[in-house]
Amino acid sequence: MRRRPLTWLGALTLAFAFRLAYGLTSIFWTEDERQTYLIGLRSFARGEWPFFGGDVVWSGSQLPGALQGLLVRLPLEVWNAPEAPFVCLNLLSFAALALLAWYTTRRVPEVPEWIVWSALLTLPWTLNFSTHIVNTSYILPGAVVFFVGFFEASPTFRIGALPFSLAWLAMGAGLLFLVQIHMSWVLLPAYALFAAADLWRHSPKALWPAAAAFVVGAACTGLTLVPTLSRYGITAGGVEQTVLFLPQGPGMLLTILARFLSFPSLETNRFLGLDTAERLMFLWRQPWVLPFAALATIVGVIQPVAMVVAWFRRSDGAARWVRIRWLVVASVCGTYASFFFSVRGPLAHTFYVLFPVAAVYAAYVWRAFAVSSHGVHGSNRWYTAWGPRIAAASLVSGLFMHAGLAIDRAPRRSLYLDRPLVDAAITTPNDRFLGDRRDSLIEAQDRTARPLDPVADRGAYNNATAAADLRLVRADWRPLLGNRVSRFVVSISNAGKTAAYVDIRYEAEYVGEDGVLLARREGVIKEILQPGSSRTWQELTNGMVPEGAVGATLGLIGAEKCIPVRTPPRLSVKEAARFETDARGLHRL
Repeated sequence: MRRRPLTWLGALTLAFAFRLAYGLTSIFWTEDERQTYLIGLRSFARGEWPFFGGDVVWSGSQLPGALQGLLVRLPLEVWNAPEAPFVCLNLLSFAALALLAWYTTRRVPEVPEWIVWSALLTLPWTLNFSTHIVNTSYILPGAVVFFVGFFEASPTFRIGALPFSLAWLAMGAGLLFLVQIHMSWVLLPAYALFAAADLWRHSPKALWPAAAAFVVGAACTGLTLVPTLSRYGITAGGVEQTVLFLPQGPGMLLTILARFLSFPSLETNRFLGLDTAERLMFLWRQPWVLPFAALATIVGVIQPVAMVVAWFRRSDGAARWVRIRWLVVASVCGTYASFFFSVRGPLAHTFYVLFPVAAVYAAYVWRAFAVSSHGVHGSNRWYTAWGPRIAAASLVSGLFMHAGLAIDRAPRRSLYLDRPLVDAAITTPNDRFLGDRRDSLIEAQDRTARPLDPVADRGAYNNATAAADLRLVRADWRPLLGNRVSRFVVSISNAGKTAAYVDIRYEAEYVGEDGVLLARREGVIKEILQPGSSRTWQELTNGMVPEGAVGATLGLIGAEKCIPVRTPPRLSVKEAARFETDARGLHRL
């Protein structure tokens, strides 16, 4: 009896360490990741209250509330190290997944505990969107707390794992948490209203203390929203611009269903790379991952199909199974309907908030296959004998695949590509070493009293200056993998004296044998190039080679200016004085 707790403690410690290591070696310098980090870093560096959180890029608005910024800033206050926000995020997400695993095993005890815990902690969606700093990663803690509360707040789904008051408190806390994190929170009020109507139907008197608990929970996480609403009003951030009537075709319903079922599956295509060329290059650099990625991919394709088939199966404990099945139908249809009023299409991450529902349904699917179709008198012996073995092989394959991704990304795209720069931004402190925050309606309104300064104001590409400072030293086209993947070997130098550049944009042109232009593509080099420095990229991938292309050229077209981390050499006295003034005065801009 003493060994089992120690075994579990050791396993969970290893799982947390793996998740943290994976997050630290994941992508950092891409715009979405860097911008999320900058929300908290700017608040930390300038001593400002972060009134707004994540950006709604396609509408030029921001989510109101300080929670997103504080979840990055407060860890930096405790520990002045670039890794601090990662540790905080991983503690939050690990605790949330532990709660979901505990609740799932209580709800579906027939599924082996080790499968539930291992799957939830290592699934591609929970590894790639809850371990590294990006806005979507912060959805999971709030979503898990909300839906565990929902299941226990609604008499229809309740199993008695939590007291009613705690369940309603959790639902309120999760909702106001997500209001400040991601626009997908708009899907959740429907669940809260269902739980309220369900409780009213069963016990009208119990609704009032439940509502009080909901309000208390909402107040706990909603306190960080109050300063923003007090200063900017209920339309703070301009998120109302995301509402636009946009009819969706019936085929989109199937797309949403497929993406919903991918959440608890070993989905690999999305996370191995943004396109086919990136995936092939990853496997070319890490060929040992191929058998593990192949098995994970096969299982990841079968899982959603099995979950659809399982919907039509009968199972022991049919009442709970039927309710969960119809909850899935309602969730998918409700999500589909919500996108009729969204300026953005239904990308999977836009309703990742429903992951807990998909995970609980996946546990019931396992149970539906494991229990014999003859009902309570037996079980599917083949499935119960081979199911755990297949699950173990699949989970191990997923672990090795993600280990390969970590090894591949760590020196190329992670925080550790240029950790000293992030460390300098924290210790100086100067957030603009990492670039500027995106333009937003609110901050633009705040700045109307003064003219825009191309140096002091963030978010603008100064292409003229970049063209003068950035020099393309080398751009050799060297396609790989049977001339299928377009690769350039590129060297760029920053000959400027007073500016660093981030998000260096380039344009590639492909020509055929007759010299006719076949394709023109743009791309972004997501690194920061300091003045007086140069860098060579041996594997700058630009998609697949266009059919018939025999040659390609590459040219620079722009970059975003940011403050350099140190005074460049060979500055005149006047230039050095201006540099120091810019660097020290950023907090006041």
